[in-house]
Amino acid sequence: MPFDFHKLKTISVANGEVTLRIPERWDVFPHERIEGSWGCYEEEAEGQDTDTGTLWIKVDHVRMQPHGDLPPEASDMMGFAKDISTGGPKGIAEIENSVRPVEQGALWYHVYDVDEDGDMLRIWSSHYFLIRGTHTAIISMDFVLPHYRMDDPEFVELREIMEREIGAAFLDPFKVDEEKVAEDALGPLHRCNFDDRVKLVLPEAMSITIDERAEPKAPRWYCRLSTNTSYAGMFVEWRSIALRDEDGEPVHLPPAVYGDVLNDILQDDGIGSRHVPMYAGVIASREYDDVTEAGAVNSDGLPYDDYHCHVWRNARFAEGEVQIVTVLLLLPFGESSQAPYRDLAGYMNGAVRRAQFPGLPEVERH
Repeated sequence: MPFDFHKLKTISVANGEVTLRIPERWDVFPHERIEGSWGCYEEEAEGQDTDTGTLWIKVDHVRMQPHGDLPPEASDMMGFAKDISTGGPKGIAEIENSVRPVEQGALWYHVYDVDEDGDMLRIWSSHYFLIRGTHTAIISMDFVLPHYRMDDPEFVELREIMEREIGAAFLDPFKVDEEKVAEDALGPLHRCNFDDRVKLVLPEAMSITIDERAEPKAPRWYCRLSTNTSYAGMFVEWRSIALRDEDGEPVHLPPAVYGDVLNDILQDDGIGSRHVPMYAGVIASREYDDVTEAGAVNSDGLPYDDYHCHVWRNARFAEGEVQIVTVLLLLPFGESSQAPYRDLAGYMNGAVRRAQFPGLPEVERH
């Protein structure tokens, strides 16, 4: 009987701080003794371990209370990760060891063998050291296989799947910090349901109206946040694209081509250059200036406004379908780096990643 490791489900632990896909056949269990730790694996069958792999997830937080800014060495996650990587436990057979920068910090990746009560295990270990201000988060994900499974073709595939999915996990340990900054600058936040197509958490002060000019299959909404001096405009657009083979049957798009598909979509307006892998999808984003020649007027005879623009596209893939939300934020050109506009742009960078698509399979939350 095949193991069907390619059949995946999306899970989330630690109040949404870690979201990723794992094999459907695995379950998620809080660790009995270690707080902030979860095991993803298949339960025993008839009292015997199934040995179909294990993923351990652990989340730790450290909040420092300095007077003034942190000294450079305290916020150097690359340096910290490199120090940790050279002081590993003794008595293990280390196969690979590397440190590289990632968004908001550093990743220490190492592969090693251990003997556990006479059973040889191989562990692929990813430790993320992330920082925002004085708040540090350490997120560890350890994928474990027994040695006797390692050369089995299905378990080689499982290892490749889990390395890919761990690399595409959505790590969101600073959500509370980001929302606090946004609320201080923009006022209370609330969840907005855009016709049950997509849900975003936005400032309550932002008005929302349906764009009657949009196509029914690609609804669009206009959001506006007014200040004493000017305003920010924002368009939210949703669309769905069917993924079918030559016989019209639904297909599951391989993750390797997510970026290519999104590039094709982005060619509609020439926007996009930065891609961030996400569970079952990808994010594309870009900043650019939309400025006009002096004296140019629109069809109403009024001068064009100049904008500094941010655009995000969050694409989520399921079998036979991709759903996409596009958020285009228009900030007044001369004020885009000032409060509250810079705070709005910074907040939306995370808010679009946290978008929820009610039409896709729900995330299992633990």
